[in-house]
Amino acid sequence: MNKTSKIWLGLTLSLVVVMCIVPASADLSANIADFTEGGHLETDFNVNFMAEWWYLNGKATLVSSEGEENDIGFFVTLVHQESPIIVSLNGTQRTHLVTFYGLYFDNGTTTFNYTETYIPQTTVGNYIALHTPYVDYVYPDGLKRFNGSALQGYNLNYTYDGRAMDLIFRPEAEKTIDHAEHPLNFTTYEYSYGTINGSILLDGKRYNVSDAEGYMDHMIPIGSRPWPMEMHGWSWFDVTTENYQVVAYAVRGLDDGYDDYSYKHLSLLDKHNGTVLAEYSADEITITETDWINASEFNRKRPVKVVFSTPDLNVTVNAEKVIDFKYPHLANMGFVNFMAFQPDDAVIQYNGSIEVGSAFYEYFVSDMGVITPPA
Repeated sequence: MNKTSKIWLGLTLSLVVVMCIVPASADLSANIADFTEGGHLETDFNVNFMAEWWYLNGKATLVSSEGEENDIGFFVTLVHQESPIIVSLNGTQRTHLVTFYGLYFDNGTTTFNYTETYIPQTTVGNYIALHTPYVDYVYPDGLKRFNGSALQGYNLNYTYDGRAMDLIFRPEAEKTIDHAEHPLNFTTYEYSYGTINGSILLDGKRYNVSDAEGYMDHMIPIGSRPWPMEMHGWSWFDVTTENYQVVAYAVRGLDDGYDDYSYKHLSLLDKHNGTVLAEYSADEITITETDWINASEFNRKRPVKVVFSTPDLNVTVNAEKVIDFKYPHLANMGFVNFMAFQPDDAVIQYNGSIEVGSAFYEYFVSDMGVITPPA
């Protein structure tokens, strides 16, 4: 663990390890400025393309003032992309701003919304706090905002089409850091467990949210070209049970196709204090994907069931409720992301003990992955 230095995003990334996950040394109660919280530009990393997003998910029981209850899962993502290739017709460099959210209802239905716009990059600081020890992202319509820090909590105020989320996420685990250089060069700062409180407005009725379970991360892929072009895709999930939190990253290179993963990493944490109980990488992990579905409308396929196995840890996730997110783009820079929520029965088996809980699971396939045959 000590051989991995802290990453401060105000500086150029210089890690030489292929991947690691480490608890941050700063205690959440200490008043220490953490400049990994805020936003950045591609020039901070001396690259041609950078994306950056803040992602929050949660499993919650909504309770109305009349006592009506609804169980939901949800996620919200706020994104910006920076590159000299993102320009207007007159050659002005622009920032690409994106927000999207998904809701999974207990009756099996889902809802999804995606919103995007472009602004001159010279004005990006008006909407995203850059190089700060906190995040403050405000979409230009003023109706979607994510701001705060681990020390103070993160506030989400998100309104679209008669739905509104007014929530605060408070981490209850130390920050961990994931980093890989190949096949996708990315860094992710994670608060793998915390509580969510506030309210959600659905169909004109406001519901309270109390001590819901949540996960948050801040991810930054960088490179010489748009990040979906660097890989076939990924498999990612987080699983929450009574005592454990599992975070899994696996990335398929363009030569891997659907059959293999060039990068694999799996971490088991105590969800209450963020202690890394065990972590595994590369050949220590066997990934088994079954019950494939041919998503012909997207020219893709996806597994329903995925199992990450190690000698003493097995994690099983099923894609029960799925939102299909297709992002079309020119020159094969797009992707399809199958984003699933499993409210119950995701399984963690560790050292002979078995716990079940909830999971959020993404299976991502890029346009480049579809058109590039495996070597």
